[in-house]
Amino acid sequence: SNPCVGLYLCLAIAFMVAMKVGTQTAEVALATDAYKGAFNAIGRLFHACSSGWQGLETPENIVEQSQPCITGPQDASQLVLADLADGPYFHIAMQLGVEDLSRADVACRLTRDLNRTRGGPWWALGRRVFLGMELDGDTIFDLVDDHMCDCPKAGSGKTSRVDWKCRYLRFAAEVKTFRSPFRGSEITCVQQADEIAYCCSKLRTDIIDVGSNAGVYLEIEVLMNPDNVSLAVVDFEAGGCSSVTFSPDTGAVIRERKIREAPRKVEGTYIQPLTTITSGQGFQGFMGLYLQGGNLAFFRRHSASEANDRTPTEAAAGAWECTGFVTDLTWAEGRRLTPCLAFRDVGEYHLRLTCIHANPPVEIKETTLAYNDSLWRSLDWDAGDQDALEM
Repeated sequence: SNPCVGLYLCLAIAFMVAMKVGTQTAEVALATDAYKGAFNAIGRLFHACSSGWQGLETPENIVEQSQPCITGPQDASQLVLADLADGPYFHIAMQLGVEDLSRADVACRLTRDLNRTRGGPWWALGRRVFLGMELDGDTIFDLVDDHMCDCPKAGSGKTSRVDWKCRYLRFAAEVKTFRSPFRGSEITCVQQADEIAYCCSKLRTDIIDVGSNAGVYLEIEVLMNPDNVSLAVVDFEAGGCSSVTFSPDTGAVIRERKIREAPRKVEGTYIQPLTTITSGQGFQGFMGLYLQGGNLAFFRRHSASEANDRTPTEAAAGAWECTGFVTDLTWAEGRRLTPCLAFRDVGEYHLRLTCIHANPPVEIKETTLAYNDSLWRSLDWDAGDQDALEM
């Protein structure tokens, strides 16, 4: 039941994998000699955990007594847990997930402090999980990597004081939330027509660029929808005035650019890669967007309860549908895109941002349909012309 027993087993197994068993015998012998002290240190940790912490000194004394580097066989009686800091510890701990790292943190003060340092496992996990994401009012996870802001450099006092576990937990909590006036990850009431709910997370297109395999997938669950709600990305952060919107009920993707504020004039085009499925009823189910390699794709999954009247030609209830990569980012200004929800009318809604991570729910099939400009239809709108007609 002691958390350190599980930690010992995880470390031992992970290190055996890291040693690359398939390498040549001479290489294994060399690595074994180099890290023999580290194995002895793990053994002492296991012994201390199973005997009520007897034989382990305080972390402060351990650090003072430990040697900075292990270069060959050492006397096991002279080796302690702190010796792992200069051995395989970081390589092993970086193979752990959130749950296992949290267990390692409570094992003892030394593992907790090692895990939270820059270059440690929490730092590495955050850079991987939140790649291409930026928090509103903040920057990307590792601010040193952000060339778009005046951030401190690696090794400076500010970066050395960052608690990377706390930063990881903050990102994990806030990337799935909406900005004011909506708080948290759920929306239950819309009080204004044409309301826009912006996400706290932004997508950094300079990181998820054309030459990168990295991607970001964002998903919204629609539980109650009395009218119409769409999923969009906008370039307003850089002073742009363009958007790409996905309508889950009609299956259409709309590109728009505001030409004039008053009277309002918008130029747009649209394409319909998916069929209409709701015919006057509000869409319920899941909708998502995926940005990868400078291209956008959209997803939907219609709830089974709303699919009773669907025709045989439509996708089976509950199956994921995808537009494919429907557009590139030539329409966008700047390097930040903000995901948002667009509501047509007021009412009692229930939507929640369920996830934002690296992988879409299904594989995206290649298609050239959307990149054929002749298939995009015009969708211009001018408020001045509309007022003239009404007069």
